[in-house]
Amino acid sequence: MGLFDTTIRFDDDRDVDVDMTSVSVSGGWFINDRWTVRASAGVILGGSLQPADGTVHDVEPGGTGTIGTEYRAVVGREATPFIDLSLFLSASWAQTVAPDSNNKTDYSAADARLGVRAGWNVEDSFFPYVVTRVFGGPVNWKLDGEDVVGSDINHYQVAFGASTRIGPVGLFVEGSFLGEKALSTGMSTTW
Repeated sequence: MGLFDTTIRFDDDRDVDVDMTSVSVSGGWFINDRWTVRASAGVILGGSLQPADGTVHDVEPGGTGTIGTEYRAVVGREATPFIDLSLFLSASWAQTVAPDSNNKTDYSAADARLGVRAGWNVEDSFFPYVVTRVFGGPVNWKLDGEDVVGSDINHYQVAFGASTRIGPVGLFVEGSFLGEKALSTGMSTTW
């Protein structure tokens, strides 16, 4: 489950504050001890888009999907962190509802995201990490009756997170407060 909060700059330097909440299911396949392929599919639960004039356009439920790969560049031992490199492609889509009307407008976004994560293995049960990501891609919407294309004003994200393992179940939380702001949490298992 996750949420994000950012500002999209559309054509003619029109900034729109965006926040959305989503829930997703993901799966990964360990190709070998260094390469992993991951994919996820999810639902946008809701959110809002707010242009500079202060009107709030509600985001209706929509969809999201991601596919990508991770590479363990450094295995890491003791105080030496493990280092992962990643590339993910994602897309999302929903409809927005203009204030005081039933007019619906399509919203879609896509991006490519490169990441570097450094983390530590603390007694095979706790894994704190820091990750930096850069990204870019188009956002399509209709603003003031005009089809517009935009992109995030921040094309980066710095996040801190941690995961822990309790038997076969893993729990994680990650928060980003620099660049694109986001918070996510979830659970996982392997077999």
